[in-house]
Order: sequence, then C-alpha cells, then structure tokens
Amino acid sequence: MDIQLAFRVLWRFKGFVIPGLLLAFVLAFLSMVRVQSGSPHFSYKTQPQYESVTTLFVTTHWFPWGSLNLQAGTSDPNAPRGQVDTGVLRDFATLYVQLAASDPVIKAMAKQGPLTGSVSAFPILATDSSTLPLIGLSAIATTPQASLSLARRHLAAFQAWLSRNQRQAGTSPDNRIVLENVSAPQPGHLVQGRKKTKPIMIFLAMSLAVCGLAFLLENLRPRPRYVAEHPAGHLPDAQTQRPAA
Repeated sequence: MDIQLAFRVLWRFKGFVIPGLLLAFVLAFLSMVRVQSGSPHFSYKTQPQYESVTTLFVTTHWFPWGSLNLQAGTSDPNAPRGQVDTGVLRDFATLYVQLAASDPVIKAMAKQGPLTGSVSAFPILATDSSTLPLIGLSAIATTPQASLSLARRHLAAFQAWLSRNQRQAGTSPDNRIVLENVSAPQPGHLVQGRKKTKPIMIFLAMSLAVCGLAFLLENLRPRPRYVAEHPAGHLPDAQTQRPAA
C-alpha cells in the first residue's frame, strides 16, 4: 500500500476525517472516565483492585502439633493429656471457609464502618490437593491501605464471632478451636489494574470506520478522462484502405 497516497486521500477528506478522529477520542475517553458536576470533575469508572491475604491456622490450645502423638495439654498441668484428631481440625477448616464470610461476620464488620471492598475465604491445600487445617482470608479494595484495613477488620470480626459463640455454647477453654495467625494481614498487592481494553477498542473501531469511509468516497468519485493533445489543424485522419499496386 502506498502510504503517501493514503495520507493524500485522508487529507483530501479532512473535513470529516479530523472530526471523526476527535469523536473517536472523546468516546474512548468517556468510556473510561465519568464526568460529574462536582469536584473533581472527572473520575475513573473502574478502579484498580488490591488484595490483602491472611492465613489462619485452625488448631487448639497447647499446640498439639509439637507432640509426636498429637497430644494437647490443658490449663491444669495435672490433668491427663488428650490426643487431637487432625481429621476433625481439617473438617473444621473446610467449615470455617464457609463461615468466615457469613452474614453474622459481615454484619459485625459493618458495625465498625462502611465496607469499602469485598471479603472472602478460601481453603489452603497440600501439594496432593488434600485439605490442610489452614484457611485464607482475602480482602479486596481500591487501595493497598484500604485492603489492609478491611483485612484487619475481617480477621477481628471472624475471631470475635467464633469466641462469642464458644462462650455462649459453654465450651470450656481447653476444648475450643483456636484461629491462630500464620500470616498477618499485609498491605494489599495489585491484582487488577484499570482496564484500558474497552477505550482502545472504541478508538480503533471509530478510527478504522472513518478512514474506511474516506477511502470508499475516494473510490466512488468520478475520475476525469485525459485526451491526448495534438497541434491545431493536425488531427489524425481516419486510416484509408489503399488498393494494392
């Protein structure tokens, strides 16, 4: 394709090519930015997403994981030590994944302030995909600090909910499930930036449509026919047939 010829065609129809490209830019801009009357006058329609992750250990008091036969002590040193069933703790971890983001926990968080983000829980699996007595908490917000604050509130609300229900049920302290921090909430890391795919696609589609219309109009224009020039009075006569001698 002749680049110079293409630019000449676009320049020939600049009366609508330039406004068309400006319109494409405006539409792409408006697909990404929200215009408002207050201050600031412009704001992004989509915000980046930052995630703060917390890891919790589903265990009991007196750390049975330090004993070869998984025996846990009690607050009474003279009391017999009992053996902990690790399968039960793994089952509790699976259950707590569902309870960590339940309505009572979310309501307890809402009492501390607005929920400017989302929280969830997920299981942590071993290399063979078996369940571990570990659960992860995820807090997602639009800034690293906001995700960290949300993660701390989620952790505190979940642990408080569990302790409150254990007290109300009359569960003895030596027989309670404990949620220990393995990895405390940290400032969030970026998991999703602002999406620019939509404005780019809008600008490219509009630009291609405008340029394509310019070339279409160029092909539809009537082309002048050029006639060879001859000196005045010397127009060629029609060829005549002469008989052979």
